[in-house]
Amino acid sequence: MKIVFICTGNTCRSPLAEAIAKDIKPNYDIQSRGISAFEGTPISIQSMEIIMNNNLPVPGTAQQFSASDLDADLILTMTESHKLILESQFNHGNIHTLKEYVKGEKGDISDPYGRPQNIYQNTYEELSILIKELLQSS
Repeated sequence: MKIVFICTGNTCRSPLAEAIAKDIKPNYDIQSRGISAFEGTPISIQSMEIIMNNNLPVPGTAQQFSASDLDADLILTMTESHKLILESQFNHGNIHTLKEYVKGEKGDISDPYGRPQNIYQNTYEELSILIKELLQSS
């Protein structure tokens, strides 16, 4: 099973999602990408702190989403706008927002970029709940 998590810059939300998912399902091919990523940008200090404090696998540096990522079984975005951008650029049947796919409801994972550490922690906790639910049955 290959899953790709998508956010804007691939430095905050999607690397957190990747780390959480890899910890739960180390045998899956779990990756993260950004809609507007600057290739090679490191994970945000705040996200890295959460990853280290929770002993999660450390994702690589930021990568831009590309057509080569379309081989994923599931592409999960953090926001509806990310989903719409990908759908407008690529013809792929398995692009969903994370909340839509797991909970069957609309809603975005808010972007903690540039905000205090407690906001990153809230994002991590929300992602943990959703990803555990996503992967518990697979």
